[in-house]
Order: sequence, then C-alpha cells, then structure tokens
Amino acid sequence: MEKTNVFKKIIGWIRNNPLSVLYFFFAIAIEMVLVFTVEGNPFMTRPFVSLGVLLMATALVLYIPNLCVRAYTYTGLLVAQMVLDLIFCVVYDMTDQYFDIGMLKLRNDAFGIIESLPVNFLAFFGGLFFILVYLVYGLRYVHGKRGGKRSKRTKWFYALAAVGGFAITGVSLVCYFPRNGVDQYDEMINGRAESAYSAYGMIGNLTGEVYGAIFKDRTKLADTDIENFIYSQTSTPTVQFGKMAGKNVVTVLAESLEWYAILAQEEAFDDYVNTLPFSAEDMRTLYPNLREMYEESVVMTNFHSREKTDIAETISILGSYPTGAYINYEYSDNTLPHTVPNLLQTLRTEKMSSKSFHNGFKTFYNRHKAHPILGFEGMTDMDDMEDIAKEWKKSGKENKICFTDTMLAGLRNLDSEMFYTSRDLIAPLDISQDTGKEDPGVTYLDYGKGESFYSYITTITMHGMYIPRDNLLQEQEMLENYLRMIYTSGDYEIEREDLDEPYCYMTDEEEILFYYMLTAIDTDRAIGQLKADLAKKGLLEDTIIVVFGDHNAYYHELSNFVKDIEDYETDRKFTDLYNVPLMIYNKGWSDQMADEERVIDKFTCTADIVPTLLDLLGITYYSNLYYGNSIFSDKQSVLYTRAYDNFISDGIVARSVNKVLYRDDSVTTEQFNAYKAEATALVQKIKYCDYIFKQDYFGEEENLQQFQNNMKQINN
Repeated sequence: MEKTNVFKKIIGWIRNNPLSVLYFFFAIAIEMVLVFTVEGNPFMTRPFVSLGVLLMATALVLYIPNLCVRAYTYTGLLVAQMVLDLIFCVVYDMTDQYFDIGMLKLRNDAFGIIESLPVNFLAFFGGLFFILVYLVYGLRYVHGKRGGKRSKRTKWFYALAAVGGFAITGVSLVCYFPRNGVDQYDEMINGRAESAYSAYGMIGNLTGEVYGAIFKDRTKLADTDIENFIYSQTSTPTVQFGKMAGKNVVTVLAESLEWYAILAQEEAFDDYVNTLPFSAEDMRTLYPNLREMYEESVVMTNFHSREKTDIAETISILGSYPTGAYINYEYSDNTLPHTVPNLLQTLRTEKMSSKSFHNGFKTFYNRHKAHPILGFEGMTDMDDMEDIAKEWKKSGKENKICFTDTMLAGLRNLDSEMFYTSRDLIAPLDISQDTGKEDPGVTYLDYGKGESFYSYITTITMHGMYIPRDNLLQEQEMLENYLRMIYTSGDYEIEREDLDEPYCYMTDEEEILFYYMLTAIDTDRAIGQLKADLAKKGLLEDTIIVVFGDHNAYYHELSNFVKDIEDYETDRKFTDLYNVPLMIYNKGWSDQMADEERVIDKFTCTADIVPTLLDLLGITYYSNLYYGNSIFSDKQSVLYTRAYDNFISDGIVARSVNKVLYRDDSVTTEQFNAYKAEATALVQKIKYCDYIFKQDYFGEEENLQQFQNNMKQINN
C-alpha cells in the first residue's frame, strides 16, 4: 500500500512539474544527439557526471517561483548547452580532438588559422528541435498556470535533489577523473577504452576538465627519485653514432608534408588510391628538390606523426611533452637543458648560433616566449623578414622586395621567400675575415668559416588553404598546363575543348588535392634554396638537414581521400593515415650505405628525431628523458599522442596501453607483447617527465649544474 502511495506521489509530482521533467530529459536528449554526431553512438558508458550536473540544474531552477521565468530559464539552459556542445563538435570536426581545458590558451591561435567553420547540421537541427518543442510547450503550459507557494517539504525535496546531483557529480569525478600521480598513470596503462565523449558525454567531459583545472595534481616527487630515474640509463651507441659529430644542423618542419607530394602513385610504399596522374618522372620535374632529398637521404618510410604543429615542433626539439598542459603556455619559463640546442651549447666548445624561423607571427603559439627556453637565441618571424627585405632593397642588395607579408591579405606567406630572406641567419658565417670585396655578387666562399649553428625552420605554405592564391598564380598556371598535357595525351577520354574551363574534369576532392600539390611546389623551391645556399657557402657537407611532416594533411580530410580511409573499420592499417615523410640528409652520407640501410621501414615517430640527432652527433644522453629511440637502434618506439591521448604502434592504436582500439591482423603475439612492454615503459617516462615540468626540476641551480656536469662527463 505504501509503495502504491509513493508511486502515485511521484506520478503526481511529474504531472505538477512537467517543465522540470521535460527539461531534464530534453537536456539528456540533446547530449545524446551531439555525442552521436561525433561518435556514431549516442550512448555513454559513464554518464553519471552529466546526469548529476543536469539533476543539480533542474533542482536549482525549481526554486524560481514564477513559472514563466522558470520556463525561460530552462530554455536558456538548453540553448547554452546546445551552443557549448556545438562548439565542441566544431573543435572536433576541425582538429579531431576532444575538448580539454588547455585549449582555452590556444583560442586566439586557433581562430587565427580557421579557414571556415564546419557546421554540424545534425547536431544543430537536433538540438534546435528539442529547444523549440520545449519552448512552445512551456509557454502553452505557463499560459494556463500560476506559480504557487511551496511548502517547506517541497523546498526540502528540491534541496535534496540538488545535493543528490552534486553528490553524484562529485563521486563520479573522483572515480572517473583521477588527478593523483598513481591513478593518472595507471589509467594510461589500464584505463577506459572509450573516447572522452563516448564515456562521459560532452557535459561530463567539460565538467571533468574544469574539475581538473581547479584540483590539479599537487603531489610532488622527491628530487632524489627524479634524479635516480634520469641518471639510471644512458643511451647505447648505434652503428651511426658520431658519424655527424661537430656538424651543423638544420631541421625543417614541413607543415602537412605528405609522401604523395614526393612520390607518384606507382612507387608509393603507402596505399595511395586517389592521386593526380603524375608519373615518377613528372614528380621529378615538378618537385625536383624534394625528390633529390628523397633519393639522397636516409629515409624513414614508416614514420608517423599525429600531433598539432606546436606539439610536433617541441617534441622534435625536446624529445618529450607533458600531459595535460601546453609547454608554450604553462611552462614557458621552465629550464630545459636537455633540448638539442641547449645540449649543443653545453657540449660544444666553439661559438654556436641557434635560431628558429617561422613565416608567421612569433607570438603565434606563444613561440616568442617558449623558444628561448628551448635554447634559441630568438625567433625570426614574418615581421623580421619583411624588415630584412626592405633593408636589402634600400641598400641596393636587392632590386625588389624579396619577402612580402601576405597574411593580412588572407593568404599564407611563401616558404621560398622565407628561406631566401633568412638564409644568412639560417646558415651564418663569420665575415670578420672579409676579403675586402664589396661587390654584392661575391660568393660566400670568399669568407672564412664561422660559428657552428642549429637552425629550426617551421614552414607555412602547405598549411591548409588549398584554394587559389594570388601569390601562387604562376605556379598554378604551370600545374594546370601540365595536367592538360597529361589529360590530352591519349590515355584519357577528355577532349582539349573540355579543359578550357579549369577543373571541369576534377571532383571536389581532386581539386583540393590539386591545390595541395600546388603549395608543395613552393616548399620544394624553399628546400632547393636551402641546399643551394649551403653549397654556395661551402657548408653543405658540414650540415645535417632534417625534413619531416608535422602531421598528415587532415584539412578537408585530404589524407582520407588520397588513402581511401574513411574510418577505422578498413581492411588496411588506418595508422597509414599518419604516415608522413622523415628524411635526413648530409651530402655523400647515403652513398656509403646499401639500400636496406638507407631506407628504414621500421615504425618510427616524431619522438625519435631528438635521439637520432644526438646519436648522429656523437652525444651520449640520458635516455629516460626522451620518449623515442634513435632510428638506427634495434628498439622500436611507441607513439604517444599528447593531443589525442592515444598510443600508436605498427598496426596498433590503443586508448590506453591495454585497451586496444585497433589491431591489424598482421600483428603477431610477439609484436603485440613487445608493444605493451615498450608502451608501459613509455608511461613511466611520461610520469617522470611530467613531474620534471611541474616542479621545474632543472630550475634549481644545483640540479641544472649536476645535469650539465654529468653530460660533460659521459661525453668526455
């Protein structure tokens, strides 16, 4: 009898409070629609954070006595929820990343590179449907009702519901979002298999991120523990150890560089299904310098990078990256003596120059503050390059401005202009031994060799914007004519008159690819200018050139189109999506190698770049500070993606070490066990490196001196 009465009371309360009940279920429905648009499945495996937040919101609004105000408040909450969720959908559609609180620090930079805002129509109209239904029903309901007084018992019920929602949220946050060191890194090994939105929903993920920002992991490791971990393991020399000792280094992060900007379809070692009809000979004609790099370098055919530019850039200089933070913002005042330029400054006795270059703003990604801690004397950006070009024009060294800022015109600046304008900073010479010749045409061979240098260049021409550009019109005409010649050669059933209208013979995806290949012409020219300048200065043999792609060309899903990879459920390894070029060049070096030595097909990743450089330069290092291994070693690295919170190995993608999302049929049990062992060891490195950042371990003078002295000692 009592159960019947309780049930009747619940039914009666629902009938008397339809606005609250409808809001609660509509809020859940909006959440499920938006999760479905991202994940393809509306159900959440750990929904309790979201449910707790919605229960709290429902109960608190019940304290508003006026029904009309209450209805508008609930409607406003639904609108705010939909707007936030749509923002997260847009972020995911643009970047393939789930929202984390650190993205707020990137907001200005992110909006600076947006080309168009993708609109998720299912999410928008799904959310709008529930909001409109609620508003119409709510106004009709309110029209015939009046707000009444609430009894103390009712108010206590509302309070109990609000407290209950808070308790559910709090307990779920503590259980699902570990913030202490032990739980956090155990989660990386044995944690959930679902993505953030599939697990928590968008409201739950946002709440968890806010919780993490407020209740940060404030635990510390003892300096002795960190010290023991750092110095417990030194690197093992490989067969290439010291082959480049004392040489200069130029690293080129080639934005969005893919192998299909270098190789023709028939010679690709990847599955290129949709490419433009260029033969290998065509590629040599169109991209001679990238082809020359490929044919004369040590090449990593199975190299993977799956990070945003700022993270890929830092990893290739530092060799590690913290979880839950962005170095360029949170740790821009740390001391980092283990970066490549800082180590060279410590170990080399001669004067050394270390500079970075980017033909965008130096404030972008906070580089002007972050690059000094990485070991650079300064960054040369587009404003500096424009000043150099103007000075050259004024002094008569050039008869025209050789660098033009086109960013304000909505275009990307050209890599070729950056390399040409910055050449004497990229590869500096000591001109104190000037022969007295004042002729601007005098070659640099007339000057004496100067300081050694480490120069880091981040390109921009190939960064999205695969559309017609005013600063690439001549190249566009050349490429169009080249394609017309191919399409009218007899192998294609296209008449010349059908080609008068540009791209009438291309699909939308092929047109995007066409403009991507167009941007690669300029980056190719820039690489050629770099090599020509080094040769002119007599420095080509004394310089290592590293060229790598920071990530795949994900803009407009170009990589997916070319490689015919629509989702993870394919018959090929979807890790191929992130396979991009890595080439290491030194004049004459690869001539001494057999093909099997020059072309390395083991799985490698961005974190391998620093250990490889140190190995080549003959520098013994403390390997626990670096996530990767030298590409010349027997070890195969596991790629941990800071931005995507994934572990990737050859044919394996995992949410945590033991929660595998994808395993290719070709992966043997032995290979899988090797992956788990390497990935587990990597988590241990990640943990200690996190605390090195959090505590600014090397910021203490004693720790810094110990590291530098130890490095000198193990390197004699």
